[in-house]
Amino acid sequence: MRRIEKAREPASLADLRGTPGAAWSSVHGTQRQQMREHAFKEQHGLCAYCMSPLPGPPSAEGMKIEHFETRALSPELVFDWDNLLGVCLGDVGIREGGGEHRKRYHCDTYRGHLPREEQRIELNPAAFPPDVGSMFSYTNQGEMRPAEGLEPAMRASVEAQIERLNLNIARLRRNRRDVIGALRSQFQKKAPRAARVKELLTLASTPDGAGLLPPYCQAAAYYLEKKLRQLG
Repeated sequence: MRRIEKAREPASLADLRGTPGAAWSSVHGTQRQQMREHAFKEQHGLCAYCMSPLPGPPSAEGMKIEHFETRALSPELVFDWDNLLGVCLGDVGIREGGGEHRKRYHCDTYRGHLPREEQRIELNPAAFPPDVGSMFSYTNQGEMRPAEGLEPAMRASVEAQIERLNLNIARLRRNRRDVIGALRSQFQKKAPRAARVKELLTLASTPDGAGLLPPYCQAAAYYLEKKLRQLG
């Protein structure tokens, strides 16, 4: 998970706030598409939660608009752009079939199946402070954990976020492991110099010419920042 710099809100949101009786269910396709395009651009093509790549160009078949503070718990934030994030489908297309199938859900799709009182999460990637990117760590096997040195209350919030978004399912762990593994492989072939690690860190943290970030870039950045500290 990484910090998201929110840009100017889509014009449709201001229109919706000014429409008496407007509800999320009444938002039409063109308005939702405008939100998807804005979120895709400001998130550089990644899911706000798991950092999986969102298919481009953005569409209803490839991404959703998620309310960080849920509509049920915070109806006053339904049309607040800082509360809206672009997220992946979270395996929503798999066959419904009870608990075993739901274990494959992640991000807001998984959270939406939890009891309402368990759906709240506290670390909005679009809010600062804290910088959400500094709240999580990643093992070489791709497991997402709380960062070291967090105070107990913050650590509990991070653990709850990982659990309630189901961010350690096998597929996500494997994808993050592969990203970190590719970097480790480079360093096993040739001992890294600080200049090379900094170059790779820049590549992992900087959008490319199309404005896109590498998938799971925060896992790569965490590993590279750790490597830099080891190199002194």
